[in-house]
Amino acid sequence: MMTITSDLDYKTRPNNYELNHIPGTKGLPLIGNALPFIKDMLADSRGRVEKFGKVSRIVIADQTGLLVVGADNFKTIMIDRDNNFSNEMAYAQQLGAFYRGGLLLLDFDEHRMQRRIMQQAFKFSTMKHYMEPLNERFRDSLINWPKDTELKFYFEIKKVLLDIGSKIFLGEKEFTQESEMVNQAFSDVSGGLGSVLRFNLIGTKFHRGLQGKSALADYVARKIPHRRAGDGEDVLSHMCRERTEKGEFFSDKEIIQHTTFLLFAAHDTTTSVLSHMVMYVGSRPEYQNRLRQECLALGTDELSYEDLDKLPEFEHCFEEVLRLHPPVPMSMRRTIRETILGGHAIPPDTLLFMPTCYNQRDPEYWADPDVFDPSRFSEPRNEQKNHSFCYHPFGGGAHKCIGMHFALMLSKCFIFHLLRNFEVSTPPDYAPVLDWVPIPKPSDGVPIRLKAINSST
Repeated sequence: MMTITSDLDYKTRPNNYELNHIPGTKGLPLIGNALPFIKDMLADSRGRVEKFGKVSRIVIADQTGLLVVGADNFKTIMIDRDNNFSNEMAYAQQLGAFYRGGLLLLDFDEHRMQRRIMQQAFKFSTMKHYMEPLNERFRDSLINWPKDTELKFYFEIKKVLLDIGSKIFLGEKEFTQESEMVNQAFSDVSGGLGSVLRFNLIGTKFHRGLQGKSALADYVARKIPHRRAGDGEDVLSHMCRERTEKGEFFSDKEIIQHTTFLLFAAHDTTTSVLSHMVMYVGSRPEYQNRLRQECLALGTDELSYEDLDKLPEFEHCFEEVLRLHPPVPMSMRRTIRETILGGHAIPPDTLLFMPTCYNQRDPEYWADPDVFDPSRFSEPRNEQKNHSFCYHPFGGGAHKCIGMHFALMLSKCFIFHLLRNFEVSTPPDYAPVLDWVPIPKPSDGVPIRLKAINSST
């Protein structure tokens, strides 16, 4: 493998915008191609591929780069055998103000070393301890949700998952005033992250986001000594006790950076996944009942860690939702040295915009790619195996999501409690407009009705 010792100055170099040798468009002044891309990333990507091919020049607001699609291109970039594609420089402008130092924003040896801090927290032996609080919180929440009247699922599950994050990630036993502060700070950071105008002026979303970032950092800093000295099974406690290859504790700064980024990465993505799952399940009564029968066949009212592998229909549903609606619909990288993609010479320091949503609906690998069909993941079809990078909702290579098994565990646990106890219905002929940014979701919040199907609820 090549090293990048001689290329360390890549972190000080500006983005390359000399891309006129590659076909594409500039778009409108100031905003470039941002409007159609943000409105419908999939449709815009398909249109650009049809017109320009799998590598094309694109301008998104003040960032000029290349739109890159195709499983072969993604494999080259994500496997990155020559250490030629930087995550840190790709995300510096988009995420750096709030999450600099998070795993996604680290490169190569530094990333590999820092990834150690989360390994214990997401080992199978550790994740077993997360099942009890998941079962308890999902069961209690569903009992208290209104029945036989419309509720907006997205907003309800968002609150539940914030509480779960407080318990499983941060180790808070009860919901307190401090927990409420953490939730508000997290929401402020999310708002600031989606802010178009990034001026640190009082009253702006960006300013509130930066204040939220500081509040979260102060909160985590206060907890580190107690978590490090204790024997808690929450994620923060595991990170506080983890050691580097030299046998030293990770620094408080590193723990703060990883904890705040993990909250962002885990919360918004699972909210998106569950919202889309309920959107499909609620509009397909027969399919919903098939899933229900699978969970009833377990003969238990709480899901154990050992039960997770006994729900293949659930898993295929989860996989198909991730295929159609990846919660992170686009990845980014920046080139370090000149490289070849799609037959084009790509200069150093070029931003690459990589829409996952295109590859996962590429008709070259998927039958009826826009149709919800979970059976495509079952034997003998296994369409996800048509190419190693036609399906990559959790990324790939060194940056493959360390929490992907936790996301599946959480999603299975929630759907288990939901369908075991309730019939779920969406409005007739439900086909909502879908938002793409900052996180994909049905724009109407997924209106549903719950009808209890046993006396205990």
